[in-house]
Amino acid sequence: MRKPLMILAIIALLVLTVVGSLLPILQGWIFFVLALYLFASEFETGRHWVRRARRRWPALSRWIGAARDHRWAPKQLRHFDELTDPNPR
Repeated sequence: MRKPLMILAIIALLVLTVVGSLLPILQGWIFFVLALYLFASEFETGRHWVRRARRRWPALSRWIGAARDHRWAPKQLRHFDELTDPNPR
């Protein structure tokens, strides 16, 4: 039951991303980041896609690594970084 609910949540967040990109009031990128986190934390395919993106764009990997150590960063960001790190430490 958990996987279908996660799929629905990811789809809803992606729809909100599109709506947020069209409306100036809503910040669409926030919904995209949440959808990406859910996708990578729940599905192996998501982890693979994010690892591949982090290998392709090293700036993205550095940004995630720097953000995880920020004092205001949520604990889930550390978990996301560990799941998707292209170069395990």
